Amino acid sequence: MDEEVKAKAALYAAIFLTFLGYGGRFAGMEPVHNQFFAWAAWAYILFADNLAYRISGSSPAVSRTGELLRLAGWSVALCALLELLNLRLGIWYYVWQPSTLALRWTGRFFSWAAFLPALFITAELLRAAGLFRSIKTPPLKVTPGLLEASLIAGAALLALPLAFPALSSLVWASFLLLAEPLNYRLGLPSLLREWQGGLPGKTLRLFACGALSGLLWNAWNGASGARWEYAATGKWWPELLGLPLPGYAALGLFALGAYSLCALTGWLRAGKTWEETSWTLPGAKPPAWAMPAAWSIIIITSYIALRLADTYSVKLYIGWL
Repeated sequence: MDEEVKAKAALYAAIFLTFLGYGGRFAGMEPVHNQFFAWAAWAYILFADNLAYRISGSSPAVSRTGELLRLAGWSVALCALLELLNLRLGIWYYVWQPSTLALRWTGRFFSWAAFLPALFITAELLRAAGLFRSIKTPPLKVTPGLLEASLIAGAALLALPLAFPALSSLVWASFLLLAEPLNYRLGLPSLLREWQGGLPGKTLRLFACGALSGLLWNAWNGASGARWEYAATGKWWPELLGLPLPGYAALGLFALGAYSLCALTGWLRAGKTWEETSWTLPGAKPPAWAMPAAWSIIIITSYIALRLADTYSVKLYIGWL
């Protein structure tokens, strides 16, 4: 399909989702009001993608539609992983969830699927606008020792919160520190390689879009009937949209780690990722069974995460939905 036709179709879909989602939310129409987060998130994704396409002539939804769908799948996988970690860390819990399983899981699935597309399309929009493009830094010397230290630090920052949940904020840096050395060694897209070239722009944009996306996520969540709430709020720090201010810095780190983890999945596709550029891997290609095995694990893990979240993370159900 011609990209211009796809762009117009995506724009019409965004307008439809906006009118139905926001209209349903303010009119109290169910289940739109209860599941408002998913409606708002996908309307934003399509609008922001359309704007990025108009500015730069390329965007994930219009130019690489298949990549957007894969990104949504990886988003579900990452959210399932975070949900399993949350069982131990206790960072958030859910309230006002529909008692109807099909509605509850459908809403959660589309919400989970929206996180990474919203995050990375925001980053694409910031890139198209030229944010941080001209910033240069002295080249970072990437050594085997630095890569080993990053892996060790990442493992420690993941293990410590699991052992001591009061240190849960450390987990947001662990994904970046664990994935980046692997990406660098495998020849995949790497923020370390960007810094090695004296180009911190992508890192700064991702961090900024993590905080910005966090503002949007918490705003949509607060307007939804079914929503999450944070277990520890307002004790030591002022809040913004229900999240203590340091939480937005944590979301910036989450954006960096999410990018690195998604880049790491490019190994399963011989260097291809959701971005425009494909990478030629220096080592052996992954075996043919690797991708089907990965998606099988994702499906099983997502099912387990949904079941366990219903059992341990949902604090309040409503009976009329």
